[in-house]
Amino acid sequence: MKKYGWFCLLLSLLVLSGCTCPLQKNVKGSSDLQMLTEEYPPVTFMKDGKVTGFVTDVVREIAARQGIRDNIRLTSWDEAYKTALSKPNVVLFSTERTEKREQLFRWVGPVGKNSAILYAKKGSGIRIDSLDDARKVAAIATTTDWFTEQNLKSKGFTNLKSSPLPVTNVRQLMKGEVQLAVFTDVTVPEIVKNAGYSMNDLEPVFTVSSTYFYIAMSRGTPDEIVRKWQSALDGLKADGTFEKIYRRYLPNADLADLLKK
Repeated sequence: MKKYGWFCLLLSLLVLSGCTCPLQKNVKGSSDLQMLTEEYPPVTFMKDGKVTGFVTDVVREIAARQGIRDNIRLTSWDEAYKTALSKPNVVLFSTERTEKREQLFRWVGPVGKNSAILYAKKGSGIRIDSLDDARKVAAIATTTDWFTEQNLKSKGFTNLKSSPLPVTNVRQLMKGEVQLAVFTDVTVPEIVKNAGYSMNDLEPVFTVSSTYFYIAMSRGTPDEIVRKWQSALDGLKADGTFEKIYRRYLPNADLADLLKK
């Protein structure tokens, strides 16, 4: 009996002491997060069979620091966007935080910044000094449901020619099917290259907006998960990991304000 009593006492002490030790646990549901992105180099893209890019690497590091399984999947923007709108626990990146989208998602970030610019074919002679000038051209190429398209639509543009792939926009511009195309300064070099042209074939004619982009989480995602993701991102910025990742892809980027946000 004495041995049994001592055994019970020892077991009780072990249980009590275990309760006082902090355990790293995922928030309920965090392991079920669905992480979706698109082909949008150098932000997100496929290379050697693996999804990569500077925001992809940031998302992967945020997940790793929380012990969350990396299930990042690259798909079309249209599919990813609709999934994030209709299902809980979806991580969509990267996403411009526009007025139209503000209430549609939860936000973690910012993770980058860019400018939306109207481009013309080199030598076209087109001059754009205002958005009113842009409204007067016959057609502007846009990518379906990208913030660049949504932004122009919100400003009342009716001369937009929408396509699901950005490389189509470049080809339309070069063939004279449209007079302008809208891209971001961060991604346009790779898009133009993938379309079979070079940046020397285009010229920027007007900057529509300069904004930050974020990681979007679907509205059904628990508050605690969103907070933990933001906290992890803040940690990446504080310890230098965020800048290290960013500069692998954009070594000369000005990150001063981005690191403070």
